[in-house]
Amino acid sequence: MAISIRTELDLQRAMYELLEQQSISQITVEQICQRALIHRSSFYRYYTDKFDLLAQMVMKALEELLAAEQSDAAGSAVMSRFIGTHTQILRHLLVTNTEGDNARSQQVINDCFLTIAHSGATDRVFVMIRNARQPDLTAYLVSGAITSIVQWLSSDRRDGGDPKIQAAIETTLASLFSLEQHI
Repeated sequence: MAISIRTELDLQRAMYELLEQQSISQITVEQICQRALIHRSSFYRYYTDKFDLLAQMVMKALEELLAAEQSDAAGSAVMSRFIGTHTQILRHLLVTNTEGDNARSQQVINDCFLTIAHSGATDRVFVMIRNARQPDLTAYLVSGAITSIVQWLSSDRRDGGDPKIQAAIETTLASLFSLEQHI
């Protein structure tokens, strides 16, 4: 059954707002539904759980970012902007939760990276993942780097959107993944 665009946007907005305030472990489907003004049964008509919704959100965010970055071939810049734009969300997905949802959140991001890489995306990071001997391991490496960067940002309450921080993240990612070699 296809989800209505309004329902999808309402649920994604609700999840996004909740992730701005608390970790994924603390968020319940009931909270998402209350914030979206949608009945719980409607949620389960479209999603199996909050991580299914999260996967849709991550895919949409990555697709929008890649569409906006069509003229920018540097994958490190795309990833840096993704981290800068979603620092607080990533912090609540990958760093602050204590219920063991870190691994599940990282798996969602990893799966999204693999899906986009195999869709033929031309961004250097996704080409690198697609062309790797072990694409799933390379996707984990990329999502692990994002987790480490978010932890670094959190350690001193750095602003991921700050241009100087963005440049540092971009340079680090370019160096780490040798993006210039993967055209």
